[in-house]
Order: sequence, then structure tokens, then C-alpha cells
Amino acid sequence: MAELILGPVVESITGHLLSLVSQEIGLARGVKVELQKLQSSVSAIAALLCEAERRQVQAADLKDWLKKLEDVLYDADDLLDDFSTEVLRRRGVVGGGNRILNEVGFFFSSSNQLVYADKMAHRVKDIRERIDAISNDRVRFQLAESSNLVSLVENRVTRETYPYEPQPYVIGRDTDKKEVIEFLLNPDFEENVSVLPIVGFGGLGKTTLARLVFNNDSVKEYFELKLWVCVSTNFDVKDILGKIVRECIASLNMNELRNLLGEELDGKDDMMKMSRDQILEKVLAKLTNMDELQRKLGEVLDGKKYLLVLDDVWNENRREWLNLESFLQNGAKGSKILVTTRSPLVARTMTGRSHKLSGLAEDESFSLLMRMAMKQEHEWRNENLESIAKEILKKCAGVPLAITTIGRLLLFSRNTEEDWLKFKNNDLSRINQEEGDIMPSLKLSYNFLPSHLKRCFSYCSLFPKDCKLEKRELIHLWMAQGYIKPLSNRQTIEEVGLDYFMELLSRSFFQDVEEDLYGSIVSCKMHDLMHDLAQSVSGNDCITIDSSNVKTFPEGTRHVSIVAAGDYKWNGFHRDGRVRSVLFIGGKLEIANGYLDVSGFTNLRALRLRSANVEKISSSIGKLKHLRSLDLSFNDELRYLPNSISKLCNLETLNLRECSALERLPRGITKLVNLRQLILSGCRNLTHMPRGIEKLTSLQTLDVFAVGGKWYNRNAARLNELSRLTGLRSKELTIRRLDRVGSTSIENLALQSLKLEWRDLVDSEEVLERLRPHPDLKGLSIYGYSGARLSSWVYQLHRLVQIEISFNGKCSHLPPLDQLPFLKKVSLQFMWSLESIELWESSGQEDKESGMPQSNNNFFPSLEEIELEGLRKFRGWERRTSTRIEREADDHSSSSSLLMLHTFSDKVKVSIEYCPVFSYAHGQKLRQLGVTTNKQVQMLLRDASLSQDPTPVLTVAPIPPSMMTMTAVSSKSLSTLTQIIFSGMEDAEDFPVELFRSLPSLQSLVISECNRLKALPVRAILQYLPSLEMLEISNCEELDLSMDEDSHDGVGEGMNNLQLQGMTSQGKLRGCPQLDFSGESGNQQGMPNLQSGEPTKLRKLIFFSIPKMKTLPWWIQHLTNLEELKIYHCSNLKALPEWFPNLTSLKQLLVFGCGKELPRRCRRNTREDWPKISHIQNVDVDN
Repeated sequence: MAELILGPVVESITGHLLSLVSQEIGLARGVKVELQKLQSSVSAIAALLCEAERRQVQAADLKDWLKKLEDVLYDADDLLDDFSTEVLRRRGVVGGGNRILNEVGFFFSSSNQLVYADKMAHRVKDIRERIDAISNDRVRFQLAESSNLVSLVENRVTRETYPYEPQPYVIGRDTDKKEVIEFLLNPDFEENVSVLPIVGFGGLGKTTLARLVFNNDSVKEYFELKLWVCVSTNFDVKDILGKIVRECIASLNMNELRNLLGEELDGKDDMMKMSRDQILEKVLAKLTNMDELQRKLGEVLDGKKYLLVLDDVWNENRREWLNLESFLQNGAKGSKILVTTRSPLVARTMTGRSHKLSGLAEDESFSLLMRMAMKQEHEWRNENLESIAKEILKKCAGVPLAITTIGRLLLFSRNTEEDWLKFKNNDLSRINQEEGDIMPSLKLSYNFLPSHLKRCFSYCSLFPKDCKLEKRELIHLWMAQGYIKPLSNRQTIEEVGLDYFMELLSRSFFQDVEEDLYGSIVSCKMHDLMHDLAQSVSGNDCITIDSSNVKTFPEGTRHVSIVAAGDYKWNGFHRDGRVRSVLFIGGKLEIANGYLDVSGFTNLRALRLRSANVEKISSSIGKLKHLRSLDLSFNDELRYLPNSISKLCNLETLNLRECSALERLPRGITKLVNLRQLILSGCRNLTHMPRGIEKLTSLQTLDVFAVGGKWYNRNAARLNELSRLTGLRSKELTIRRLDRVGSTSIENLALQSLKLEWRDLVDSEEVLERLRPHPDLKGLSIYGYSGARLSSWVYQLHRLVQIEISFNGKCSHLPPLDQLPFLKKVSLQFMWSLESIELWESSGQEDKESGMPQSNNNFFPSLEEIELEGLRKFRGWERRTSTRIEREADDHSSSSSLLMLHTFSDKVKVSIEYCPVFSYAHGQKLRQLGVTTNKQVQMLLRDASLSQDPTPVLTVAPIPPSMMTMTAVSSKSLSTLTQIIFSGMEDAEDFPVELFRSLPSLQSLVISECNRLKALPVRAILQYLPSLEMLEISNCEELDLSMDEDSHDGVGEGMNNLQLQGMTSQGKLRGCPQLDFSGESGNQQGMPNLQSGEPTKLRKLIFFSIPKMKTLPWWIQHLTNLEELKIYHCSNLKALPEWFPNLTSLKQLLVFGCGKELPRRCRRNTREDWPKISHIQNVDVDN
């Protein structure tokens, strides 16, 4: 059932009214009076809404009343926003200074605006009367105005849990059980009583795990006293203590109970006549206050080693927890408290340790579903239920309660294939469930959210399942809808939005976070079940459409997302002023006459047209005066924006990221006084910033500043305008065209990351010296700098995490970087004169075997990655001591050159490309290696005959042909090699089998542009490369992979076997004109993995330029985990095979450049092959 959350819109109305009534803007008398009356009506209705939300209303007539109220409140908000916008717009027209208020007053009260004022007064009056009429109807529902904002969620009756309930269907919790029991039986804790929370969202089986542990025989023997208390949502310390005492007393025998009660009775005869329950009630009746409870609890716990389970805890108040914990310290050393909770925040209020519960594995989920549905193996095999079950289980995502819910519902249906298909095709939220099933369980977590977080969470339903949710984008969208309300001036609205995001994350509504190099969260995902919950509570308020045939939206729709699998014909829909969000997600827009027109959405607050193939924006966008967020990112053919954007005076966020063709910003952008986010990263053709950018005083984020110059454009901003944007809180900033810079400073900008770019060769050393950033800078990138040395401040950035220097032709030496304590990544690219990098070593002894200096603890203490590319003269590192600088080798012509760095830790990744005189040998561990001549192959064979002692691993990225030497690559390197690239080898006709014997760790093998290569030792590849995960073959004109294995010495069982067994994650075949995959059945004897019960792990498969392929290879049908299939330039592929629908896991199909026949057959809803691919989420077939 959809939830009506009207708090944000009421707050928006109240904010508008306060602003309009309190400001001295010279409102006409009639307008001001009506606004004040409306203010009174809204204040009254706000209290009613609090009462309605507190009751958790379910009655249909009351919900209908709230729906009518919702409609009129949204209309009121739109009207007042319109009014406020007009005030703001007039201020912009009139100009700044003290004249503003007088001029605006003139606009609203002078004779030439009497008509407008009269119209506004009538509109406000109409809205007020509608609100009053609905408000007066509350008597029917017995709703009283109340200021009590405490939700009934906190006091609602929840299902009690007990420690001894039977657990007949517990699967896959053995490891969790073992780990928790190990904690409980571990005596080595400093404190007497230790706490362990079990954390996970609803339905994962936290209570079930606690029961398994509670009833374990070893646990029973270890603890003298075991207690179980169901806490639930109402965390009342006195109530919890009462339950604990009751549990303690209930464990006593009759004599102990009589001893407790005896002195209160007149005689023993009375006591002997009482039953156990009567005595127990008498004892508990004596404990009427906290002092009594505390005394009795101290008596029963004193000196005993106890286990206390507190089930289903929701309290996030650390003071309350410490209060309870203080009463539980009388137990003997080794006592434990086991807590189950949905919230990591609850766990952190108790202790720093926790046990995080995850979902079941795929096989465990399958076993549980079949057991719940009472299907034996022969039944589900004969009834063709296996593939359907796996699709159903994807919705459950390993959550036991979701699986048992579906299993129970299937059991009580006819339990046929048709019933199973219904469950497969429906979201869980649309299936009727009982209390205790998965959706009601998750709904409790939602009910416990504050009102402002409920709205933010339900809005996330607009994004498809498994979609990455960008933290920054979510916050901007919430801002646009008015969901974020700062409580004081000490926090910006963005900071409050971040608090909202982190709270939803801490309550497990988000998961799978990704962080950047600096440790900041970039994105997250929603669990599929949480997405179902969001859709359920949002109802028709937030809808998703995937068909361009939709012309209208359901009644009550306010927010729309368009999730297109391919091309989407933009029809603008029927004019709908109710809609406040339009988010285009995926696919490409087909736009009539080339101009995107969205003017029909008159009350739009957020418009997202990311990656929508937009080339031009209609000037009518200026009519969207309510718009707060405009996202046009990743439209790489958008060259300019209409100047009418300057009319969007409410705009807060303008996202133009990766609009690579964008040349300029509209001059009128400086009028957007409310603009807070201007995102321009990836706008490579942006020539300059418009003059007057400093007027955007509300700007919080500006990630690119392109400097203009006097000679270039008199309307371009100079860099000194950037320094005047004192409100900027950008984490990242790129300054372009520094060759145009005069005298300025940016030290006052508290940046996290700074990128400096030059284009023309000028005297850049002086400019760089003046651009000293804030000392707390974490990321520094210098591009196109033409100086011979770096400024001294670069090496004084002691909090630096990442440094990148690229495209420099003069700098021959770099000072040491290895003492920077937080440095994680070093990237040096196309520094054509760089010969060496200084290495600071205050002390160190040489390794006897390698001659390398051993690193001390301060040597690159945090380093994770080094990238070296295009360093033509780079020979290695110089070693510096406190008394001298020593070269590792004096012979510049030596093939050994300077030595590489000291041996890094296993975590360091090194990428080396186009460094022709640099040797990376000397015992370093490699993961990737480039080979460009047959001579280098023989060198590998020579090294392979040496010692095979394993060494730590160092990663080296793919090396392009013709620019890499391979001197002194040792066998230590080969034993840990995980990727090798054979590229541009014009002199190799085959590869020796012995080569692959020495590569036990190889995971990736790339063979590219080996034009004379005729055969591959496939058998050796399969036999000697057990770790191989990826094979890529591209542009090998003479290679014939269709020959029988006996036709060439060492050739394996054919490409079918090679393709499947040689890759577990990704496969690519490119540009092999002699490769023939036309066989429909093929040599199936060479495919043991497919014929056994173990499915291949291959998830991504790519074919590139294989003209002999007339149909897809037969073995693809067995790739049960295949998610992505891409086919490029296979001109003879005319149709898809009949077995193609068997690829049930396939999520994306991309076919490009394969002629006209296949796209014709795959045309949506009309042609022969469409039924074969209609189940795929993203289909793009183009000739």
C-alpha cells in the first residue's frame, strides 16, 4: 500500500509563506491578507497530518481523505513557488543594491500590476478554501490537532520471539554459527561482560542464528544462566530489566521461589497451596520500581557466568544503552550479551565489534526453496522448475525469509509450473503476504524511519534494480524536491543531505558502497528487496515506464523515470503539470526535429537526460521556472545551451559532465543566483568561463574552470574570479588553460583534489609557483606543464594521496616522493625527458640475493599503485642517502639500466607502458607482461629454465607493441605472472608448448596482431594454465582455429574447448577472418564443463570481426551465467539460433555492424527473432 508522506510539501508551503509574508516586498493588501489566512490554515492542517501519520492509518476512507489533502497541498506549493519565483525573477531584472525591495514592491502594488495582484489573491483564496473544506471533514475520522510527533511505531505491538521455537528449515548458517559460538566461549576478554551484535536487515535470519547458538550444547555447558529477552522497538530500560529478572526467576526451582516469597506470607500453609505460576506472579509483583529491580537483578546475576540474548533491538541512543549495561555488570568474567539488530548504528552504540550476517549462497537458496515448496529433486527436474526457480531466487537475493515466504505461498497454490512462472514475473511487493513474511518485516524498518528519510528512500524507487546510485546525484535530487531541510545555518543543505544518505546507509537501506581513492563514498546500490519495498511505499507517486507508447501517467503520479532498453521515441507525453521529476535512465532518445522540448511539464523540479543522445535543447526550457536540478551529462554531441536557461532562477544543480562537444556556457548563466552545483568535468572543448561567474555566490561545487584571456574573448572570465568564489566547497577542481593566467592565488580554496592544465608552451614555472594550493590537498594532477622542475610546494603536501604528472618535455629528474606518508598512487605519463626519480633512503641494507636495498618502514608506507607510461629516457630510480646520491648503474647503454624500486608489498600495482630503456626485472613479481618479438619468447623460455622459487607479486599493466624491452626477466617473475600479451609479433608462426609450462598463475592471455601466426598449442594452454580466466585473440589473419587437433602438433581440441575452459569471467575474439564457427553442434566431446553439473562462470562474451561465423556457436547455450553478449562486424551472421531463449541470465545484447538482415529479424515486437530476445533487459541491435 502506498504511503502518503506530506511532511516535506507542508514544510515547503510553510517556508514560502514565511518568506513572502515576513519580507518587506510591498505586497498588495489583498494578497498579503490571503497569504496570512493560508498560513493559519496550513499550520492547522500540519498538526492533523502528524496525527494521521502517528496513527499509521489503514482505513480506506481516511486514506481517500488524505489523498484529497495531498492534491490540494501540492497545488498550494506550486502556486506559492510560482509566486516566490516571480519575486526572485523581478529582483534579477531590476538589479542589485538597495533599490531591490522598493522596485519589487512597486511591481506588486503599483497600478500597472493590480490585475496580477487581484488574480493572485483569488488563487490563494481558492486554495485556502479547499484546504479548510478538507480540514473541516476531519470530524468524521476523529482526528484531533496534536503536537505529539512521536510515531506509534515505537509503541506498536510486535511479535514476541522465544528461544526454543523449532527451526526445521535452517540452511547455510554453519559458518556463522561457528564464529558466534567461538566468541561466546572465548574467555580472553578484559571486561566481565562482552557484547556481540548480530547485524543484518530484516529477514536474513538473525533471530534464527541466535536461537541456534542459544540452544547449542557447548553453550549450555559453558554458561550457568541463559536468558532471552525480546526488546523490539520500545527500548525501555525498566521494562527490559523486568523481563530479565522474570527470566532469571523463572529458572528457579520451587524451593528457591518459596524462599524468595516466604517472608511476605502469613504462613507456610498458604505458600504450599500456591502453584509455580502463582508464586512467580507474587514475586514479580513485589518488583514495582527500579530500586527493587536493580536489587533483585544484582542478587540473581551475582557471580554467575551468564548469556543474555537481546533480540530485535532498535535503540540508537548510546546513553540509554549505557544505562541498561550498567545494571548487567554483576556477572562473572566471561559473561556475554548477544544482540540482534537491523542497524549497524545500533551496534555501534554498544561496541566496536559485530557479526554481519549475509545472504545465503545460490545453492543454499535453491535447496531452501525446494524444501519449503516440498519439491523432491525428481519433481523439479521433471517439471522444468530449475531455471524458473533460479530466476525467482534472484529476486530473493539470498534472504531466507523471502525464500521461505515464496516457498510457503507456492506450496499453498497449485504448485505447478504456471504458478512458479507467476512468481517469477511478479515483484515480491505485489504478492499478498501475511504478517511475518518478508515484505511486512521490511516494512517495519521503513515505519521506523523519520518522515524526512521515508520520502528520500521512496524516491529511490525511480532507479532500476541493481543500478548504481551516485551519492551526489541522490542528494541533488532530494534537494530539488525540497526533502532536505537544514536545522540551522551551521550546515549547508548538501551536508544535511549527506547526513540523510549516511543514515539510510547505516540502517541497511543502501549497500555495496564504492569509495574513491580518498575514502569518500561515491556510489551504492539498493538490495532488490529494498527496491521492492521502495516501490511498494511510493505507489503511483513514483512510477517507471519502459514503453514510448505511454501517453499519460496514472492519477497521482508526481515522479517518472523512463528506463529504455534501446531507442526511445520522445513524445513529450500529454501536458501534465503534476509531474515534478522526469528521469531518463538508459537507451537513446529519438527526438522529432532535433530539438528536445519539455515545456509541457510546467511544474518540473528535476529533469535528468543523462546519455540520452540529446544534440539540441529547445529554448522553451526557460519556461520550467520551478526547475531545481537539470542533468544533461554524457550527451557528447551537445555543443551549446540556449540562453533561455538564464530564466531558470530556481536552478540549483546543472550537471554537464562528459558533454565533450560543449564549447561554451550561456552568458546568462551568471543570473542563476541560486545555482549551487555546476558540474563540467569531461567538457574537453569548453573554451572559457563566462565573465561574471563570480556573481554566483551560492555556488558550492565547481569542478572545472577554463581560463579566458584578453586576446581570446573579452566576455571570458579570468582566474581571479575563481578566487572570489569564497563559498566554494568543491572536493575536486580542474583549472584549464593556465597558459592564459596572470597573477592570482587559489590557496584560500579548501580543495581535496586539484588538476592544473596547460595547453601552449609558455613560461609555466612561475605560474605553477604562484598556484600554491591549500596544504591539506590530497590529489594533485599536472598536465602539459613545460617547466624543467616542479615547484617546491609540491613536495610539501604531506597529506597527498595521489600525484599525476603528464605531458612534460623538459623535466629530467624528480625529487623523492617515497616519504609522503599517505601517498597511494603515483602516475607519470609522457614525460619524454625524465631519466630518473630520486629515492630517499635514510638507511637500508642490500638484499644479498638481488642486490636491492631493503626498504624500511617509512618507504612509501601507503603506496598501492605506480603507473609509468611514455617515459622514453626513464632508466629507473636513484638512491639517495643522508650523505650522497648514488646511481644504481653508470652505464646508460646497459640493458639493465637503473634498478627498479625496492621490493614492494603484495598490494602494490605497477603499470609500465612505452618505457623502452627501463628494466623492471630483478626479482620483482609481475602480473602482466608484453611480448613483441620471437626473440623475447626465446628469452622467456631461457628464464623459465631457471629456479622456480615463488616471490611476492607486483602488477604490470598491458604493454603496447614495439616500445618495450625485456632484459633480465627472471623465473621469479614468470611464476607469478597473471597476464601476458603477445602483440605485433611479425616473426612468429607458432608458440612453443614449453612456454606455457612456466606460467602456472596466468589468468589472462592476449594474442593480437600476430599476422603470421598459424596455430596455437591449445592443449598446452588448457593443460598448463589452470588459472586462465580470459583469452583474447584479435587481428591474426593467418590463424586457423577450426582445424582438428591432430593436424598440428600441440594443437588442442578446437576453439570451442579453448573458449569455454580458458575463461571464467570474460572472453573476447576479435578480427580472425579464418575462424569458422558455423557449426551448430560442434565437437561437444571437447566441452566437459558444459556437460557436467558445474556451470561455466563466463559472464561476458565478445565477438569482433569474424566473417566466417554464420551462426552463433552451439556451446553458448550452456553459458548459464552469461550476462553480456556483444557481437561486432560479423557480416555473415543472419539469424539467432532457436536455443537463444535458454540464456536466461542474459541482461545485455549488443549487435553492431552485422548487416541488415539480423537487425530486421530482431525488430521489437514484430519480427521472427524478437521472441528469442524479449526476455533481455537491454537490447541494442543496429546495422
